[in-house]
Amino acid sequence: MNFKKISPLLVEFAERNKDKWNALDGAQGDGDLGITIVLGANALAASAETCSSVKEWFQEGGKALRKAAPSTMGILIASAMIKAGKSIEENKENLTLNDWVIIQKSMVEEIQMRGGAKLGDKTILDAFVPALQTFSDSVEKGWNPIQILNEVTATAKRSAEETAFLVSKIGRSSWLGERAQGNIDGGAWVCYQVYEFVLNIIKAKE
Repeated sequence: MNFKKISPLLVEFAERNKDKWNALDGAQGDGDLGITIVLGANALAASAETCSSVKEWFQEGGKALRKAAPSTMGILIASAMIKAGKSIEENKENLTLNDWVIIQKSMVEEIQMRGGAKLGDKTILDAFVPALQTFSDSVEKGWNPIQILNEVTATAKRSAEETAFLVSKIGRSSWLGERAQGNIDGGAWVCYQVYEFVLNIIKAKE
């Protein structure tokens, strides 16, 4: 997947879902999840115009997001992008399946470190970690990208839905307030939708 081609699609995807993500986040935090992701997508789109590799794209996009969204969430997402970029080899315009595994692992590690959440807290991690495990296992089995993303998308959706109807913990650095029972965690839902977004792009190329 070429980063220059996916950048404008990311912006359209983020803009289309912004209000839904803001509403989900509003049940547990400041309601700026969608806005932050739009800023992140725009930062990546802008950096794609000047960057020559995926590594540089992630790192410069993360730096730009940190300036554009200096909130707790903005810094968290920006830091995850920068860390993921550092894990990628130099001078790549396209990513392999193994690269995607490394990027996802880097982002999970950064969310765990900076977000203050753990598995079971019913945050993005409760969708991201099972999806990442499914992704890694499927790559090891030698599945093709569509097979992998079909399975991963289903895992992420199921896991995101499981963040609802459970009592949320209060006082994490990642958000303030208590999520009402029945509300799916906003970050977990975004996680699922990102996998679905990539799956649809790959399907469209078939």
